[in-house]
Amino acid sequence: MHPFREHCDILEVFKEGKSADGFLRVAAPMVRYSKLEFRRLLRKHGVQLRFTPMIIADSFTRSEKARQNEFTTAEDDVPVIAQFAAKDANEFVNSAQLVYPYVDGVDLNCGCPQSWAIAKGYGCGLLKNPELVKDIISTTRRSLSEKLSVSVKIRLLQHASSKTTVEFARQLEMCGATFLSLHGRTMWQKTSEPLNVEAIRDIKDALNIPLIANGSVKTWDDACELHKQTGADGIMVARGLLSNPALFNTKYKNAEITPIECVQDWLDIAVEAGDNLHFLTFHHHLTFMWGAHLKRKERLEFNSFTTKEDIFNFFEKNYNIKPNTQQIIERTYPPYTNCTYDHFQPEIKETNVIEDTTSSWNSNTNGKFFNEFSEELEAEDDCDLSNSFFAEI
Repeated sequence: MHPFREHCDILEVFKEGKSADGFLRVAAPMVRYSKLEFRRLLRKHGVQLRFTPMIIADSFTRSEKARQNEFTTAEDDVPVIAQFAAKDANEFVNSAQLVYPYVDGVDLNCGCPQSWAIAKGYGCGLLKNPELVKDIISTTRRSLSEKLSVSVKIRLLQHASSKTTVEFARQLEMCGATFLSLHGRTMWQKTSEPLNVEAIRDIKDALNIPLIANGSVKTWDDACELHKQTGADGIMVARGLLSNPALFNTKYKNAEITPIECVQDWLDIAVEAGDNLHFLTFHHHLTFMWGAHLKRKERLEFNSFTTKEDIFNFFEKNYNIKPNTQQIIERTYPPYTNCTYDHFQPEIKETNVIEDTTSSWNSNTNGKFFNEFSEELEAEDDCDLSNSFFAEI
């Protein structure tokens, strides 16, 4: 057994979260953005359970470069769950065994609605084959220690009725799922359409394992209301936490925008992270957090920056905040873990090929979250962000 650290009991995490607020405060897995540095910011501001970005399991299993690029952690990164996109049990079990020493759980993505994922059999594409999902979970549960959480993120199977999703959720529980996360829309619905609160409630009532509700939460009050309506054990947020990472911080319950203190924390984290936090990711997060504060001229200036130093100077000049240089000297956070994977030799099916996701899923591109956020800002002041950012090298 790899000696890295003890696994955190995720069911105990649910109990602790429910005793504090009635529900566990959860950050969704967000492609490109749920990385260690942002998980640290969220942890500081009240998020109790955090996921990695979605990782392509087959690439993670086959490529050391993919492992080093897609997953980073540290001793303070607790609890954390690694989410994988996989098409079969072999892919998911291999990736779970590899990441086992460094996480508290693994999660199967059955919720991504993007067309490229569905076309390759990932995300919502798996919902077309419930028997396959059940096989993946039951096989993984048999293969891993009971100490490691095994979970699934799903969407509703039908728009009008919750019956089929209730039955599917029950079957996943019987297969050994530790908990489920449910986005209260179908794979065909847009985020602008109403959340099916009643269906979430039906599924929660049918389960003995915890259920996390996801969808349409932009404020603390939204989270409390969704919990009240559904009885869900946890409330998961994606876009709302990008726009305001302090959404779950009870100190800022009435804040409609990111508190300046949270921006300060992000600047400090960036200084300590150094080259581990790429400029594009750092810049994007600040656009999510602070873009609504900026007038058109300021936004154009901000979008022209190419270095972290440009950004530090911008915030010092305009908002009188700057990174705490003591972060580098004193090291607020533990060092990055040197993750090694020689504890497990995966059995790779030769019929498989490494997924080429570069054309549709590339960490150097803006991505769905950022593109949609950019469109919202452009609609407000006709400011085009589409070509304002420089790709990472």
